Amino acid sequence: MARTKSKKSKLDALRAKLEKTDLGGGGGNYFSPKVGKNTIRILPEVGEMEFFFQTVGRHSFPENRYVYCPDFTSEGEYECPVCELVNDLYRAGDGPSKNLASRLRVRKMYWMNVIDRDNEGAGPQVYTPGVTVFGAIVALINDPDYGEIYDIETGVDVVIEREGTGLDTQYQVIPKRHDTPLSDDEELVERWMEDARDLSWVMVSEDPSEDKDLSAGHAIYIQPYDRIVEEFDLDSDLELEDVDDEEDDEEYVDEEDEYEEVEEPEEDDEDIDEEEEEPEVKKEVTRRRASRTARRRRR
Repeated sequence: MARTKSKKSKLDALRAKLEKTDLGGGGGNYFSPKVGKNTIRILPEVGEMEFFFQTVGRHSFPENRYVYCPDFTSEGEYECPVCELVNDLYRAGDGPSKNLASRLRVRKMYWMNVIDRDNEGAGPQVYTPGVTVFGAIVALINDPDYGEIYDIETGVDVVIEREGTGLDTQYQVIPKRHDTPLSDDEELVERWMEDARDLSWVMVSEDPSEDKDLSAGHAIYIQPYDRIVEEFDLDSDLELEDVDDEEDDEEYVDEEDEYEEVEEPEEDDEDIDEEEEEPEVKKEVTRRRASRTARRRRR
């Protein structure tokens, strides 16, 4: 009886978190739904994960570089200099600044461990569903008829039906009719749970040489504010042409992922000549960065 109460309390805590979760707009060890029907089983939390999923924010930079957003990933516990820069660029209000801001703004993702029923030999894989699939998963958990769909013994497999590619991609999420154990093979279940990745985040230090030891066992690490500023040279000018227009094509980025919505000023009707405006924009952005750095040092 105590176990039932404990499970109910845990499920209530998960539902409370999901109510506050902003939905936002593979290969190897990462799962990406193929066109057609895909049957998966979501795994429960492992390691230091609080829930079965982890919110993750990323900022992409030129040359396939990226940094995990401290603000979004830590759910506001730490500040992010890239987000501050993005907001400054949007407030500048001109075309080139807004164009750069849209390319640097945070990409929201929700990481979870899953078993691909069509490829169980691959073991646990990391899945990063977009807003449609994640929203459907949330709805199932909030449905009294389903609830803990990730439970090892009484969970439910989920069918993700994908149609189309790119911007024309559409998803439909359908739960199986009956709950089933993760597997009838107890040794296999144990091995899967051992192999599932701890998707919780950890804060590393100012010294990159310490990253491996500090982040051991975690899939996501957050860098300190000043280290991000230094490593990505945020106190200097960013060239507009250096930031790629193309979407990040890394294996674990799902085509359905969306960027965080940032309030933008109203669009001006007249066209803006980016080549003429760029020098003034850079001066303004540099001035704002210097002001922000000075405020930070005074704190």
